[in-house]
Amino acid sequence: MTFAKFVFKIIDYVFNPQQNPGKLHKQYGVGVKAEKDIVYDEKYPDMKLDTYVVPKDDGGKYPVIFEIHGGGFSAGDKKYRRVLCEFFAKETGAFVVNVNYGLGQQYVFPEPAKHLVAAFNWVIANADKYNLDTDRILVTGDSAGGYYSAYLSVAQNHDTLQEIVGKMNGRISGAVFNCGIYDVQTALKQKVLFNLTNGVCIDFTGSPVKAIDSFPYLDRVAPYDYVNERFPKCLIVYAGQDFFCGGQHDKLAEKLTEYGVYHDMYGSTKFSDNHTFSLTWKSTAAQEANAKIIAFMKDFFAGKI
Repeated sequence: MTFAKFVFKIIDYVFNPQQNPGKLHKQYGVGVKAEKDIVYDEKYPDMKLDTYVVPKDDGGKYPVIFEIHGGGFSAGDKKYRRVLCEFFAKETGAFVVNVNYGLGQQYVFPEPAKHLVAAFNWVIANADKYNLDTDRILVTGDSAGGYYSAYLSVAQNHDTLQEIVGKMNGRISGAVFNCGIYDVQTALKQKVLFNLTNGVCIDFTGSPVKAIDSFPYLDRVAPYDYVNERFPKCLIVYAGQDFFCGGQHDKLAEKLTEYGVYHDMYGSTKFSDNHTFSLTWKSTAAQEANAKIIAFMKDFFAGKI
């Protein structure tokens, strides 16, 4: 186990009570129907997803939120986003899909992205069963989940990416990125406490930073390199003093502006509001960020964006 993997697993354990407080589960979980541990592709029997929805009787189709957890590419689990998914389902009326995928070092890129494409295709294949509106699919994720959310957002537009991660059978038209990595090579050059960057690189690619130039997928690993005018309309949430992903939001926003893609942003410059701060719910910035996220999702699903 790399030191980075150890650190991110500790973070999962320590912050789980803050990210999944019982009080909010009682508030948002009431009336939400959940289905747990659905195998989304027989090729990957260990990879599962959960769904959350508030049932309705009007026959209208549900928009879809496809949630991808973070964890430094080597930790995390869908269980750490259960209250977040209840929150999304209750506040937006969407059908929320909460996905697990392969974690490093056992799985290195592009294997986790293949898992996520398979999970996305499960949504498309089960649209009739769950009465889903596949014209209104929004992807969201934090940290590593933000990276994979951005990757799916570009992969759908590029055959050269689908050659390595699989064909996507539908389209993502909206996104919320939370403290993600979009320009991988720039992120790996950053100096991070305890040299976590090197451990993350090993967990993500199978190689240390010094060997990154020999990584066979180096030219196809960064979402930033594949952004074009077909990128989804999006909201970018960021921490101005992010330990792990500092400056990544600006790079993505500049590229979206270049291509005329609609995007909005919310960030906090306080040191205390650091990486994925919105997941801890209580701070003023966290509350503002989550309100902004819900407002964006509602406007997107209503066709106002």
